[in-house]
Amino acid sequence: MAKKRMKMKKVREIFRLHFDCKLSNQQIADAIRKSKGSVFNCLSRFREAGLEWPLPEQMSDSRLEERLYSESSLNKNEVLKPDFKRIHQELSRPHVTLELLWEEYRQSCPEGLGRSSFYRHYGSYRKNLPVDMKVIHKGGDKLFVDYSGKKLRFWDRQERKWVEVEFFVASWGASSCCYCEASLTQSGQDWVSSHVRALEYFGGVPKAIVPDNLKSGVTKANFYEPEINALYKLFAEHYDTVILPARVKKPKDKPVVESNVLHLQRFIFGRLRDRTFYSLGDLNEAIRELLDLFNQRPMQQYKKSRNERFEDLDKPYARELPVSRFIFTQVKIEVRVAPNYHIEFDKHFYSVPYEFVRKLVDVYQSGSIIEIYHDGQHVCRHQKKPSNYRYTTLDHHMPSEHKFVKGWSAPWFIAQANKIGPATAGLVSKILDSKRHPEQGFRAAMGILNLKKQYPEERIEKAAGRALHFGNLSCNGMKNILAKGLDQKPLQQKLQRNLVLHENIRGRLHYT
Repeated sequence: MAKKRMKMKKVREIFRLHFDCKLSNQQIADAIRKSKGSVFNCLSRFREAGLEWPLPEQMSDSRLEERLYSESSLNKNEVLKPDFKRIHQELSRPHVTLELLWEEYRQSCPEGLGRSSFYRHYGSYRKNLPVDMKVIHKGGDKLFVDYSGKKLRFWDRQERKWVEVEFFVASWGASSCCYCEASLTQSGQDWVSSHVRALEYFGGVPKAIVPDNLKSGVTKANFYEPEINALYKLFAEHYDTVILPARVKKPKDKPVVESNVLHLQRFIFGRLRDRTFYSLGDLNEAIRELLDLFNQRPMQQYKKSRNERFEDLDKPYARELPVSRFIFTQVKIEVRVAPNYHIEFDKHFYSVPYEFVRKLVDVYQSGSIIEIYHDGQHVCRHQKKPSNYRYTTLDHHMPSEHKFVKGWSAPWFIAQANKIGPATAGLVSKILDSKRHPEQGFRAAMGILNLKKQYPEERIEKAAGRALHFGNLSCNGMKNILAKGLDQKPLQQKLQRNLVLHENIRGRLHYT
């Protein structure tokens, strides 16, 4: 919109106060209630038009306006006006400030705007920009990431149902260049995997990544000290970047990705609305094709594509990708070592040196290797085993002669069980003997001893006798016998009811 011109009566008053009264520009501005810049501009036009004071009496207001705002005067004024579009783009480059750009402007145009006017005009220019373009992001500085509230889907032929998938979006702050893909869930592994593929798509790493406060990224949202998810933190360390979560319920902290999520939804979702996909891979192939088109389209405000802006603004200042890709499967933080010096990870028990009993350790699975750390220091490693609730114990992790640091030992458990009765002691002894290392049976033995909190010792002793008779050597077996009241039933009747005699049945001696 063209700026409204000052009335000629005001213009003549400016000339009078300047030439006759010898007032300064600020004094004139205060007198006529106009800005100092307007006064300066008016006097500059007077000189550029070649006018002399006093003005001729026969010069009308129309003629004066024509002289002051002639075509040559306007063209010269346009030359003096800075290119704020270029200035706004230059501010996206690292180490570039508005003051530096003003100094460069004055060097090329000594008669141009003063510093305060330069700042004021740039502020007016920014007010007319879209919301997501007003925030100035330095090149290569930040990558904003988020999930879309809307979902895509594909048809699972085996399950014969529609599967809804998440839509992940990553966008650079300076160039607004985007990456997007579909993933099955918002779990930590899917979240980090999407990040890995995004960085490989861009071919560079930002100095910081700005996510929302979803649990896959931020375990505990806090403005001052947010607690980053363990797997997400490992990812950031591998790529030498930092995680800077946005404030809770503050979408303006990441307007670039909020805006691009909407743009990508309209660009991709609409074009895929009538297509049916039968796997996540097929869906992502179609998304990638449309993503490339999206990044190649010229942006309305800048007249350049996102790819072109990325090459100019972000890529030159982004960090290089590491040589190796981030490899992971699972992470478990602050796992307490059990009294039998084992920890549980993915439904399997792994030993650690017995000195770490009751201490907290961190467990990381990288490929098929389990790595265990305490206090930031590596403790031991194991080969990944199946999820079968069995034990994997290394000999050098055990205490000498299986003596436990807190007084727990096989003889101690047997002695405690003997206080209940010989059958209970026999059951505990057989459980400990059935393990490769007695410590592996400590939990089951303690579980049997703790049954005294629920049942009388007489019932526990009878239940132990029944468990021994049927070879049910487990704590869960004892619990089932007591819960169902089987300890109250005569053992002989049970045997007679289940015993089947036949000449073709071979006894246990046949297999001995």
